[in-house]
Amino acid sequence: IFLFIYSITEVNNYLIDENLVDKSKIGGSNYFWSFPGKKDFELERDYKKILEQIETAKERVVEAESNLADAKRGREEDGIDGEERAKKLTRLEELCKERKKAEQELEVLKQNDPKIIEDLEKELKLVTEAANRWTDNIFACKSYLTKKRGFSNKEAYRLLQINSEFDYPE
Repeated sequence: IFLFIYSITEVNNYLIDENLVDKSKIGGSNYFWSFPGKKDFELERDYKKILEQIETAKERVVEAESNLADAKRGREEDGIDGEERAKKLTRLEELCKERKKAEQELEVLKQNDPKIIEDLEKELKLVTEAANRWTDNIFACKSYLTKKRGFSNKEAYRLLQINSEFDYPE
C-alpha cells in the first residue's frame, strides 16, 4: 500500500477540521496532538448547553401560558358574553372609522390655517426678494459686459446664457 505525503496531509487536515486533533505551529515545526477525553468533554458541554436552553424554553412556555390565561380572564370579567363582546368590538370599529375621518378633515383644515398661510406668504416674499437680487446681479453683469468690455447686447445675452425676454419674476 502506497501512502503519498499529500494523502497524509489531507487526513491530518480533516482531523483538524473535525476537532479531533489539535495543531500548533512552534517555530518552524507543526505539532499535532489529541487528548482522549476532549471529545467527551465537548459533548458534555454541548449537553449542558442544550439542557439550559430547554429550561429557558420551559420558562417561556409557562410565562406565555400565564399571559394567555390573563388575557382570557380579562375577556370573561364583568359578565361579558360573546354577544356583548361582539357589540363592543363593532362599536370600537365604528369609533376608529370616525377618528380616521376626523383626522382627514383636520388635515384638510390645516391647509387653510391662517398661521400656515402667513408663513407661506413670508417665505414667498423672501424668495421673491432673493430672485430679484439675482436678477439685479445678472443685469449688472450684462451692463458691465456691454459698457466696459464692449460686447454687444446679443453677445452678452449669449455669454450669460439668457435671452432678450429675461426679466424680473412677477
